[in-house]
Amino acid sequence: MSEDLSDPTVAHGKPTPDMCCLCSYEDITEEDGNYVEYMSSPSLTWSPSLFELPMITHLLSTQFSTYMSRVKSTDCQAELRRLLASGPPVWVSDKTALPLPEGDTHVERLWYAKDGKERSARLVGSVVGEERERLIEELRKFVVVEGKEEGDEEEKGEEKGEGKE
Repeated sequence: MSEDLSDPTVAHGKPTPDMCCLCSYEDITEEDGNYVEYMSSPSLTWSPSLFELPMITHLLSTQFSTYMSRVKSTDCQAELRRLLASGPPVWVSDKTALPLPEGDTHVERLWYAKDGKERSARLVGSVVGEERERLIEELRKFVVVEGKEEGDEEEKGEEKGEGKE
């Protein structure tokens, strides 16, 4: 997944002088080579990541396997249904470090200042297309239809007495 997808017509930025990682609190600097930009889709807008390079590479390598572990190990059917509703992740994501502009759906590419190359933001181990659909069907086998716990069927807006009368 380290294929260079760089577009020579794109001018990437530099970290601001006071920029630091919101996870590790390490400074993000040109000298350290830990500055990352991400391109969100479908707008194809480039933005600076608020995490440094080691945090982004950690997310890339662990988000899919963490999702799979949670689906297979949770003992809460409500959590399982929430996980399955979103489906297995395909692209790196973090609402704090990689916020998406309105209308965008995912992070598609990453640019590492360290080597000046663009890369796919696809998660290690993730699947797409028919393979993803098969995985979703396989994961749905973990859902217990009978014996739902109180609150399992609450929809957004119905919590705290809102919604249906």
